[in-house]
Amino acid sequence: MKHSSKAGLCLLLTAMACLPAAAVADKVYVQGQVVRVLVSAGEDFGGCMAQLSRDPGRYLNCGANWVTFSCTGDFTDPVRGYRMLDQAQLALATGRAVGVEVTDSKKHNGYCFAQRIDVIR
Repeated sequence: MKHSSKAGLCLLLTAMACLPAAAVADKVYVQGQVVRVLVSAGEDFGGCMAQLSRDPGRYLNCGANWVTFSCTGDFTDPVRGYRMLDQAQLALATGRAVGVEVTDSKKHNGYCFAQRIDVIR
């Protein structure tokens, strides 16, 4: 009986090791420059995005270099989404660095949601 429980545990651990890394949502904090901002009239990309000089997709399952602030209100309220976009625009206009906390558990069109943005002096 002990042998079969060890075999079952071994099988479970082997199956878990075979799961793709993207199956587990995660978050990362990246620092860099805002290179570009985008506002969309439709619901594509969550309505607004920022392109960063550092790619959160290196650490998460995200589209390259862009993050969404979900101005459409899917992942945060629209006012907060636009305020985060305002911070990205401020950083772009002044040349300041930003720190962005990004999660791959929430996405618009494959681009990860930025749940926090800090403008760094």
